[in-house]
Amino acid sequence: MRKNPETRNRRAWMGHLAAGLIGIGAALSPMTALAQTKAPERVVATDQVIFNSGRIVEGKILSETDSKLKMLVVIGGMSVETEYDKSEILSIKRDALTPESVDAAPATSQTRPASRSSSPVNPVADGTKVYTIHLKGWFGEDISQTPLREAVRDARMNQADYLIVIMENDWDMKRFGNLGDIPNEVGFFDQFRRAEDMDPIFTVEIPREWEKQPKVVFWVKRAMGGAAFLPLVCKDIYFSSDAKLGGIGGLEKSFGSTGDEVVREKQFSLRIGRAEGMAITGGYDPRLIRALARTEYVLSVGFEGGRPVYHEGMPRADRGEILLTDDGQGENEDNIQQLARGEGNDNLTLKADIAFKIGVSKGTVDSLEDLMRELGIARTYTLIPGKSDQIFKNWSEGLQRASRDSRKLWEDYQRIQVGGSYEERRRARGQQIRLLDDLEKVLKRYEEALNPGQLGLPGIGDIGILRERIKLDQLRDRK
Repeated sequence: MRKNPETRNRRAWMGHLAAGLIGIGAALSPMTALAQTKAPERVVATDQVIFNSGRIVEGKILSETDSKLKMLVVIGGMSVETEYDKSEILSIKRDALTPESVDAAPATSQTRPASRSSSPVNPVADGTKVYTIHLKGWFGEDISQTPLREAVRDARMNQADYLIVIMENDWDMKRFGNLGDIPNEVGFFDQFRRAEDMDPIFTVEIPREWEKQPKVVFWVKRAMGGAAFLPLVCKDIYFSSDAKLGGIGGLEKSFGSTGDEVVREKQFSLRIGRAEGMAITGGYDPRLIRALARTEYVLSVGFEGGRPVYHEGMPRADRGEILLTDDGQGENEDNIQQLARGEGNDNLTLKADIAFKIGVSKGTVDSLEDLMRELGIARTYTLIPGKSDQIFKNWSEGLQRASRDSRKLWEDYQRIQVGGSYEERRRARGQQIRLLDDLEKVLKRYEEALNPGQLGLPGIGDIGILRERIKLDQLRDRK
């Protein structure tokens, strides 16, 4: 049924009025549906909604479904009934603005007055600015130094006060054609090289390039394989309840059991020494690296005045020590039941409880809101709508495309047959060189994350040799 034009005009006018009121205090999503304003009675803001973009709206929640949230948005004592799409909402804080909640909020030098009842005109400029970088995907490929460096640069451009790095790397068997997680005891210590590539971003570039130093915080959800090293450069680490950090054990197995034992031990020491240096930078005991990396290493921990005291050897019951990792020999070797439950201790895997006990983790949090509360900025922070997610998405898609295109270029190269007349041979060699040039360009763009050998491709050095050989063949060829 068609609506009366007068009704439409009246509703349009009310919609413009409501949008103008809300624009004073907070920018609302284009998807927001506005209803007409309520009666002029004063409504006290008790609830707070934080959007994915970092916008903050305060008011009183009226109803909530799986997909929608309806609330009275309070602006300077006036209210507008508003409905939001929950897919655009990062967190909902009920009763966050009641006097009891305000009194219970941790006091910091940056806390705003408790009487604040409306969102700031410019929340990004007014609040404690928080920038998040979510590290997802395969470590060393999707998680790599180029997109990480670009995301940190974007955080600097946005003048972030806090840089929250959420570590949640892939650790599942689908990469290898199977189901389930990779077992904790499977060691990927050699991915340390990729962590070394990213380490200077936090330890050198941020101190050098940021005029105002941000507080860098790692929130570990899953840091397995090479990803286990990166959080250790940071002094502030938090774990989620089901987090785990490890997957770098069995280092001694990577060199086999034959050969000169002295040479093998030097190789162990060289690799572990560099990793220990990363842990020392973050203020962690280097013996934790040995416990994470070497099966035969035995480490126990006791506590004096609440501080962890490590002991190389089995725990002493009279001192209340606990075993972190044993030597994995004989009766100490993890059985299949322990391995299946992820409870083995031949190689150390840090989980939330033990990480907190030994001081690696400062707390266990399962939401960004909980983390902000632990950091003492729950009432002051504003989430910056940065570009980090798009940066990593573009990188991962480009990496997949480069992998696909490089294989295609190599296949096209191999199909070219050099034969026939002189002109046919010259054209064929020219096509080979152009394909090699294109292949080299693709591989160089993603050189840090692409392994040509795993893709069945020549390396960049090999491409240069092939190209020179073709040119020499052409010089020797005569009509």
